[in-house]
Amino acid sequence: MYVIGLDAGGTKTHGAVIDQEQNIHFSIETGPGNVAVDSEKAKEHIMAAIQACIQSKYGSLCKAIVLGIAGIEKGHLKSEFKTLVEQHFQLPALMLNDAELALYAVLEDENGVLAIAGTGSVLIGKKDATIKMVGGWGHLLGDEGSAYHIGIQALKQLASEIEQGTIQTKLAKALATQYQLPDASAVKEFVYSSTKKEIADIALFVYRRAQDDTDAKKLLEQAGEELAQQAIRLVTQLELETSSIPIIVKGSLLEKNEFVRHHFAEKLKQCSADISIVCKNRPAVTGALHAWKISNHH
Repeated sequence: MYVIGLDAGGTKTHGAVIDQEQNIHFSIETGPGNVAVDSEKAKEHIMAAIQACIQSKYGSLCKAIVLGIAGIEKGHLKSEFKTLVEQHFQLPALMLNDAELALYAVLEDENGVLAIAGTGSVLIGKKDATIKMVGGWGHLLGDEGSAYHIGIQALKQLASEIEQGTIQTKLAKALATQYQLPDASAVKEFVYSSTKKEIADIALFVYRRAQDDTDAKKLLEQAGEELAQQAIRLVTQLELETSSIPIIVKGSLLEKNEFVRHHFAEKLKQCSADISIVCKNRPAVTGALHAWKISNHH
């Protein structure tokens, strides 16, 4: 059996044809697919990716389309998109958010928690048929522990020092120099004219300074702690046995940033000594078949 898996996120849409063993037989990338940001553009990119999968030599073998779409919970989008896709391609469709699809990819039939921390952040966990999410509120309401949040915290620190009349800390001075932000109006203009990604990129600047700058290091450790608190909340809500469940990490902050990752692990170990943290880099689209089977099973 083949299914089409679709992972539509803030930066790109990844479509693929997946078989029983989670192998990818055909793969395509199109533009951003977050329907809460720009539903028309996202729709174009999503439909184009599915179309390419259908037109591949495996298209006629596909029995279903499983879509993991960022922002799909907004309003009636879920039912509207489902109808659109099913009518257009004449195949049954399952609608999930992108984090759920990623969860099925890394956990398959197991229970556990997936912590995603890149530009944004979200934690999602599964216990049998129950799925719960913590975070994932987006950059305006939360996204604690994300690169965007680190960027904003650094800018807030700079703004606070400008307001007090003198830029004092090493981090604020370096930020003001690097991004040419000498005064309040420059900071405001930068924040309100920058994309989410441009602000999230400040986290990399902070990371590069963290070896010799305690303020930079503190921001990263704070992110690790916030993510750990969310993970603990999720484990508690799902009543998961910490001895047997993995916490799987995904995204640049938890995979590549040792300050965030180390502090995340330390905080979790304080909560439960036998908790295991695993890095699994499996494409989210590979969760399509498991998601489809489970939805039909229930």
